[in-house]
This record gives sequence, C-alpha cells and structure tokens, in this order.
Amino acid sequence: MTVTVIISGAAALVGALLGLGSLISPAWGASVVRLQPMADRPGGWAEFRASYGGGLLLLHGAVLLAIAMREQAGMASVVAAGFAAGAAWLGMAIGRTVSMLADHARHGTRTGYNLFSVGFELVIGLALMAPWLGHIGGRAG
Repeated sequence: MTVTVIISGAAALVGALLGLGSLISPAWGASVVRLQPMADRPGGWAEFRASYGGGLLLLHGAVLLAIAMREQAGMASVVAAGFAAGAAWLGMAIGRTVSMLADHARHGTRTGYNLFSVGFELVIGLALMAPWLGHIGGRAG
C-alpha cells in the first residue's frame, strides 16, 4: 500500500467516523456543525442522521471500500473515489470561505471556529485526494 493510499484511507476513516457519530447521535452532529432543527418544523433530526450521518458515512465508506478492493478494481477506483470525496470537502471549504468574506458584516461569520474548519476541510479534502495528486504528480498512486 502506498503512502498516498494510506493518507487517503486515514482521511476517509475520519470522515466515516464523523458520519457514524452523527448517524448514532444527531444531537452530537448538530453540535459539531453548530446547527439545530427548527422547533416549528418537525423532521430536522432526520436530516442530521441522513446528511451528516449516513451521507458522510457512506461517502467515506466508498473510499475505504475502493482501497480495500484496489487489487480487484484497480487503482483508478481509489483515485476516483478519493477525488470525489475530497472535492466535497474542498467545496465545503470554499463555501465557508465565501461566507466568511461575504456574510461577516451581517452574520459575524469570521470566527475562530470557521477559520479552523476551513483548515480542517482543506486538510481532509486534500488527504482524500492524495492518490489523485500523486497520480497527476507523476507517481503511481
């Protein structure tokens, strides 16, 4: 197993554990992302279990499955799965950065939490993309 695959797998494990935590305890997931369901609109906890729970768990589970099956499915499956999951994390970092720039005056979004979160999202996203980055850098995965 190459270093890039190990890095991607470690990031996928972090993402899968975040998803599992939110699936088991949506209140925990809500506290991590600093959101809560609206009291006057039922069903909000299901959204935490679905999006932050099952969605994150299976997105990162797909990366882990591709890594586990790389001998049968080929390294391209690892590159593609890691790229897709990493792109989602980079999209989160972009959205949060735009909010810190565009929404701060009205909503106070330029916080230490958001700054930390942008860094975390960039690290996880790039780590998930490590096999792809290694591939475009001329190394074989």
